[in-house]
Amino acid sequence: MSNQTLALCRAAPYGSALAREGIEAVLASAAMEQEIDLLFLGDGIFQLLDNQAPEAIEQKSLRRNLMALPMFGVEQLYVCQRSLEERGIGPDLIQIPGAEVTLVGNPGELIAPYQCVLSF
Repeated sequence: MSNQTLALCRAAPYGSALAREGIEAVLASAAMEQEIDLLFLGDGIFQLLDNQAPEAIEQKSLRRNLMALPMFGVEQLYVCQRSLEERGIGPDLIQIPGAEVTLVGNPGELIAPYQCVLSF
């Protein structure tokens, strides 16, 4: 795992460009054949919900970018279990076709072995 990068997705999907830019950076890294994993935590877990209506605020859906992750070889997504619980979101609502979602009880233990961690 020494050369792998972990991207922390902490930003809500809309309201700023941070979430979109983070997912685009992950897709660009994967396209360059870099090994990169994703951990969604905090308000970043809202990126994974399917029932979004970004057109109501004149935004493009981030969902398409997330659905592209498995096509770029990013098939493992980590999700902070506590973040889900704090926001009343069940794990059954987190589905990205082609990706495996793993709930993480202690994000610190997941983050520690990575040499490079990006935060969006």
